Amino acid sequence: MSALTSTIQKFRPTANAMRIGPIGLECSLTELHLVQMEVTTDNVIRRHAMASLPYPESREAMLASPKKMRALIHQAMGSDRFQGKLVVTTLPASDTQILQVTYHVQDGQADDAALLKVLGERIEGDLKDYVIDYLPVRSGKRTEERLAIVAVARCEAVIGYLEMLRKSGLKTKQLEIGPSAISRLVSTIGHQCKDENVLAINFGRDQSFLTVVSGTQLLLDQAVNLGEIKLLESIAAALDMSVDSARELVNNTSFCMQGSRPGHDCSLDIDIAETLQEIIKPVFLELADEINRVLVYTASQTHGESVSRIYLLGSLARWEGIDQLLNNLVKLPVETIPDPLKHFAQPTGSTTSSKAKPEIAVATGLALNGMLEND
Repeated sequence: MSALTSTIQKFRPTANAMRIGPIGLECSLTELHLVQMEVTTDNVIRRHAMASLPYPESREAMLASPKKMRALIHQAMGSDRFQGKLVVTTLPASDTQILQVTYHVQDGQADDAALLKVLGERIEGDLKDYVIDYLPVRSGKRTEERLAIVAVARCEAVIGYLEMLRKSGLKTKQLEIGPSAISRLVSTIGHQCKDENVLAINFGRDQSFLTVVSGTQLLLDQAVNLGEIKLLESIAAALDMSVDSARELVNNTSFCMQGSRPGHDCSLDIDIAETLQEIIKPVFLELADEINRVLVYTASQTHGESVSRIYLLGSLARWEGIDQLLNNLVKLPVETIPDPLKHFAQPTGSTTSSKAKPEIAVATGLALNGMLEND
């Protein structure tokens, strides 16, 4: 081998070289979340970098000011070892409409044409004014009826968001929908076998999202009008305190009625847990009804195989003992995921705080784009 050939070989990437993925970026309601993953030489996925910063103003005001967003994004990327400018992101939920659409495909008809025909009857205005993407859920060749989860957004909202990222010095690899990111995260960290169905509940401030994943396939995504604020307001009203005081209370106590925290009176802890459970139980009974409908639907789509476990993500994943309460109501194994990155190896020399951040679930799923063998 010549000296030139030998030198070239040193700089050629090998099949097992470590690979750093795109940056998963989500503009949530109150914070900017960034996550970046890497795959090691022995094919282990681990965290590369993470940042989560609150907006100094409302999200609407920040998105309307590329200068302010650029400064915040640069601050976030400078807080850890982020590499490159390539991002996988999702539109803010306020700009996206998620629909579950059943449509029929006639002989010789393309799926796209059949789906657009149905959407034309469900969406106001001209379809040319929208960006439309969809994920097939049920598309068996033996039936003409198909089912898809469809994301619809106005063109100006998509263009404005992508322009904001471009002006911030970023390059968009892919624009995804939140359910797709959650599906990828759950199928990566879950314990399920190939054909197991799991339900992920991603709790937000005002709304929560129920996402069913069958193996690695997204089966259902549904929004429910139940969020952290509704529960905090219920506690605040019942105990005659402010919402901020109610938040502090749930952050420092547990909904679990078994055992107590070190240094606390056991009987007092149980009394508080019982009181908190009684206050929020009516709201959780509404959630349990929604979950039961999801279980019936899942069984109808999977030849009788319903959901076998539930994962709790998002803001309520901070509430200790909430998984036990939901388990008692729906009689299914419930697992809280207070930190999605805990399920991945941690890199040596990272400066990122190890503090749990349940709200980064979507950003983590986005960061896994292209990092999995079957993705």
